Amino acid sequence: MQGSTPVECEVLNVIQGAGIWPDCDDKTQLLQAIETLISGGGTAGGGVIIGSEIGTVSAFAMPAPPTGWLVCDGSAVSRTDYADLFATIGTLWGHGDQVSTFNLPDLRGEFVRGFDDGRGVDDGRVFGSWQKPSIVGFDTQDDAVWSASTQLTSGAIAESLGLDNYDTENYPQGRLRGIGTNATSTLPGAAGASGYSGSVRPRNIAMTYAIKAFYPSAS
Repeated sequence: MQGSTPVECEVLNVIQGAGIWPDCDDKTQLLQAIETLISGGGTAGGGVIIGSEIGTVSAFAMPAPPTGWLVCDGSAVSRTDYADLFATIGTLWGHGDQVSTFNLPDLRGEFVRGFDDGRGVDDGRVFGSWQKPSIVGFDTQDDAVWSASTQLTSGAIAESLGLDNYDTENYPQGRLRGIGTNATSTLPGAAGASGYSGSVRPRNIAMTYAIKAFYPSAS
């Protein structure tokens, strides 16, 4: 069946792309087609996939993700059962048994950071690599890193004072300008990954990271 106007042709493409034979007496076919394409990851006309792309990682507000998604828990999964996902991410997150399985990313308890990709903010970083916690102190005036010699107290994080001549009358001891770090101090906290003894934790909330692994079959 062909339409007589561009709009009719486009609507027919969507309906037929969902595997539905157009019926002029059924006024619900467009809605059926859209629902089918969204739930089944089908294509419409130009081959554009409707729904999340395979390999997309999203955060969910429930412990178990919806059908089509796998929790990013580092599991080894079948290269055959999840062929589309394997074709997308390969063995970047682990080789599995090196024959029939591959690993999912393991994002449990992790913060995700944007890949630097040459910008120089997180210099030398390899895509997909894990990074241990660290603390860096900065001068609030010019972003200069404070050295251990400016610290007035001990510990992993210490007060750092800079002496300013114009301010010594009101602050004879110096003026608080930032924080410094002491590399010889142990950060508090339970043992972490790879034997790291502590962590630096901002305010946060726990959600479920999952990766789009396949498109569910339409019911």
